[in-house]
Amino acid sequence: MRSLVRQRPRIANWGLMDLRDEIDKMFNDFGIVGDSGEGYWTPSVDISEEPDKLIMTVELPGVDKKDVKISLHENVLTIEGQKVRQTEEQKDKYYRCERSYGKFSRSFTLPTKVVADKIDASYKDGVLTVTLPKVEEAQPRQIQIK
Repeated sequence: MRSLVRQRPRIANWGLMDLRDEIDKMFNDFGIVGDSGEGYWTPSVDISEEPDKLIMTVELPGVDKKDVKISLHENVLTIEGQKVRQTEEQKDKYYRCERSYGKFSRSFTLPTKVVADKIDASYKDGVLTVTLPKVEEAQPRQIQIK
């Protein structure tokens, strides 16, 4: 017997960003992962803008800050590194292992020019915060005619 309430497929309520997120997840999960759970993974990133700076917050739980490298080249900021699996004897039998290990790399084309030598990065409780001061825009001025 058919239900009187017609159910719509979940995809009908999706927006373009939801579809993009699902496609991103599909490709992120497509990394080369062996039995050890090691491969490539993609940390989550938030980018916000203030009048004088950009702020990038990256979730890197379990990553040692010495294993992270940040570089800026032609207005593209790249954050790369590795989450290393601790080498210890496995005494327990695992039924499920969902933690990711391995290399990561994220690159972002910045929406504005930044002052490269004043970029600041801090790492606390598994969260990397990168502060990128914007280049001051030339202010309009009046020129007096002599």
